[in-house]
Amino acid sequence: MEHSETVATRIRPATAGDAEGINQVHKRNGMPGTNAGQWLSGFESYPFAGEFRDIPTGWVLETQAGDVAGAIGNVHLLYELDGRPVKAAIATAWAVDPAYRGRSLHLTTTFFKQKGLDLLLNGSANPTASKVLAGLQIPRMPIPDYSSPCFWAADARAFAEAVLRRRGAPWASAASYPVGLMLYAASVLRGSGRGKPSGPVRRLEGFDVRFDALWNRIAAGPSRLRAVRTQSVLKWKFRADLDAGRAAVLATDSGGELSGYAVLLRRPGSDLGMSLYDIADFQAAGDDPAVFRDLLLGAVRLAREEGIDAVKLLTGTPAKRAPAMALRPFTYPVPFWQLYYRASPQLKQALARADAWDFSLFDTY
Repeated sequence: MEHSETVATRIRPATAGDAEGINQVHKRNGMPGTNAGQWLSGFESYPFAGEFRDIPTGWVLETQAGDVAGAIGNVHLLYELDGRPVKAAIATAWAVDPAYRGRSLHLTTTFFKQKGLDLLLNGSANPTASKVLAGLQIPRMPIPDYSSPCFWAADARAFAEAVLRRRGAPWASAASYPVGLMLYAASVLRGSGRGKPSGPVRRLEGFDVRFDALWNRIAAGPSRLRAVRTQSVLKWKFRADLDAGRAAVLATDSGGELSGYAVLLRRPGSDLGMSLYDIADFQAAGDDPAVFRDLLLGAVRLAREEGIDAVKLLTGTPAKRAPAMALRPFTYPVPFWQLYYRASPQLKQALARADAWDFSLFDTY
């Protein structure tokens, strides 16, 4: 019976009318529900939406009865490499009902076989998806350090409890106080997230025209694949989080111009009970290590001021990794690979090294 149900399906591009069906698939499979209006407006309001008019917003697995039994999203994003535009799509929200899991691979292969794009990305694979993508021989992004996130403890006790829980300690809560004191002392001694910035780090209310000028300076810097980050794109990406009070924008300046910025996203109750500031975007003109250092110190300081337990950074880009590691973060290796891609023949050689990528939470959905 399961075999006949599995066969009696088809995969087709998602349409606006599938929003509620996709929402229900996500809910049935333990994922956050999809708001139909937000789902549509996200594609339509993207500043470069016109570049992707013929590219699907995703695909659905449809049963013989016309129900949505599975889905995968296809987020459009414009990149640049050496001044040339790179059209990319990012896989997101892959979910299939149990009775139809036999066809789940077909959704993934449909994503990686689509035409009309230069680059296809999956930057947030879970353990199951990682095994599937490896089995399909989808190449890994060559940025190994990305699999070791950096943490700076703003609240030593809460951070200690999270570490103990991660290690399976049944007495994590009770032991968090003495362990937290030792962690605090160790943080001070090793200078984890501590130091004096070279200049002021300011909190901004949002994004203005100065970010267009900064983007031009970033794009003219070292050769690297970067998602376009004009003022309009940054507003599109982070407006909802800023309006909801979940985001903070920190910036540095030099000679009256912005020299760098970091966008922090608040994630309460994540990572074993910690509240986190995730560094969702992290940029500096010319990859200036002093600017990266100042922004990281500003992020840790803001977390302490606002009662956030820790700051987390995911990056494998060597130019960003070096100043981050100089601030002595706590880190651990993720036990599975998260980053996969397929590039056009023209891009393969250019993307073969870690320093060719500027990949972060900005690029994940």
